[in-house]
Amino acid sequence: MSKQLFDAYAFCPICGTGDLKRSGSSLTCGKCGHREFNNPITAVAVYLFDAKDRVLLIHRAKEPAKGKWAPPGGFLDVTETLEQAAAREILEETGLVVSELRYLAAFPNNYLYGGLSQPVCDVFFTARTHSTVVKLQEDEVSDYRMVELSEIDPDDLAFDSMRLALAVLRSR
Repeated sequence: MSKQLFDAYAFCPICGTGDLKRSGSSLTCGKCGHREFNNPITAVAVYLFDAKDRVLLIHRAKEPAKGKWAPPGGFLDVTETLEQAAAREILEETGLVVSELRYLAAFPNNYLYGGLSQPVCDVFFTARTHSTVVKLQEDEVSDYRMVELSEIDPDDLAFDSMRLALAVLRSR
């Protein structure tokens, strides 16, 4: 099992002491009393449909899950809403503009980055695009495909949360 980011904290971010004590889902500094929580960060992903009701999947060019398929998405920036992040990530990764963005589901995930596992809350949407001209962000995405929803093999998806969201989508 990979090391959790939370477990890698060696010093208090406020006073710098190494006197940290773990209590449940928080760390408490023995010197200044600061508490640090192991709360998840937030990511979004979008099952994006074209005019023919095909779903866009991207081929991940980076770890974690390099070489796996995924709906496009990524992490929220500090000042963004979930919807803004979803639209931005789609535009950045594919060059496509979304419409009819709708909440689908949310699931916990663990994201392995730099050798540390971080808790994530993955929020899934569905949306439509009117364009079929995809411009890939090549440092993040190596390929894409448009497929029928029924043709998506859950085992090909990058994360368990994506498989769970796909199951919700198929049940509708």
